[in-house]
Amino acid sequence: MRKIEIYTLDYCPYCQKAKFFFDEHNIEYTEIPCEDKEDEAREELTKKWNLKSLATFPQIIIDGENIGGYSDLIAKYNNKEISF
Repeated sequence: MRKIEIYTLDYCPYCQKAKFFFDEHNIEYTEIPCEDKEDEAREELTKKWNLKSLATFPQIIIDGENIGGYSDLIAKYNNKEISF
């Protein structure tokens, strides 16, 4: 089983779409809500994953690898770069 973490914000529509994708495919994940520390979380994620620009939400981590946000998830899934 893959270890999936999703850093989210309540008001983020792409966060909701990412969670729906995993729920729809019966894929377990751990949600890490960042509402209370949004700015701090953006900075921490940017540094941790050596991102070229400030982190956006969601940030999806699969087996210790940052794959990006919802659009990245769907593109990688459709291109069969990731599977579950």
